[in-house]
Amino acid sequence: MTGTEAIPSNTTEQTGKRRCICVIAHPQDDDERARVQAALDNGLATNDAHGVFVACMQLLQPCPARYEVVAR
Repeated sequence: MTGTEAIPSNTTEQTGKRRCICVIAHPQDDDERARVQAALDNGLATNDAHGVFVACMQLLQPCPARYEVVAR
C-alpha cells in the first residue's frame, strides 16, 4: 500500500532538534504533517474510524518536543 511504508525517523543527532517521544508520535515538520493529513483524508474517505482517530490524535494533541527548554 503506497504511503504506509516504514520511514526511518531522523534522530536528534541528525537534525539537532528534539524528537517526539509521545505514545502517538506527533509530526515534527511539514513533510510529516502532510503525511498525517493525507492519512486523515484517506481514513475519512474510506470510513476507517481507527485511522481517523489515530491521525486526529497525531495532529491535535500538544507535543512536549515542540517546546524548547530554555536555560535561565
